[in-house]
Order: sequence, then structure tokens, then C-alpha cells
Amino acid sequence: MGVNQWIFQRISNLIIVIFGIWLLVFLASPGVINFEVLQDLKADTASVIFFSVTLTLAGLNSILAGWQIAGDYAEKFSLNQKFLVSITAIISLSYIAFGSYLLFF
Repeated sequence: MGVNQWIFQRISNLIIVIFGIWLLVFLASPGVINFEVLQDLKADTASVIFFSVTLTLAGLNSILAGWQIAGDYAEKFSLNQKFLVSITAIISLSYIAFGSYLLFF
């Protein structure tokens, strides 16, 4: 793995952890969490940008992780590495597309 991939993984993992901490604090905060609260959160531009960046980084990070795992294990189990990476990419891009749909529509 190259330096750029290593740096990308660390930065994306940091953003994902920050999102996880934010989510725990949001869910643990006092008050009722209902549809209106979620709609208000979705209407906030800063939240939408944060969610979009986190969603995109999580999807791209999973593609990179799939590439690394396929590179390590495909040959050991007589599997086609390009096929495994393609499946990972399709699933990850679907994750990004569906998450974006939920976020923007």
C-alpha cells in the first residue's frame, strides 16, 4: 500500500470516528428524537455537508479496503482479484448512491 492510500485511510477513518462520536452524543442527548428533529437536521447545510463527506469517505474507504483484502487473500483461495474488487466497488458505490438518495430526497 502506498503512502497516499495510507494517509487517505487514516483521514477517512478519523472522519468516520468523529461521525460515530457525534451520532452517539446526538442519540444520548436529552429530548425527543422524532421525524421533525431529523428533518431539521437534514435541512441544516452544515449537517448535510458533514454527512455527505462522511458517506463518501466511508464508501471510498471500503473500496480501498476491499482492494487490500482482495490483494491479500484472492490468490490464497484461488479467487479472481479483479472480480472481488469489482464486487466491493459496486457495493460501495451503491452504498454511496443510496445514502445520497436518503440524504437529498
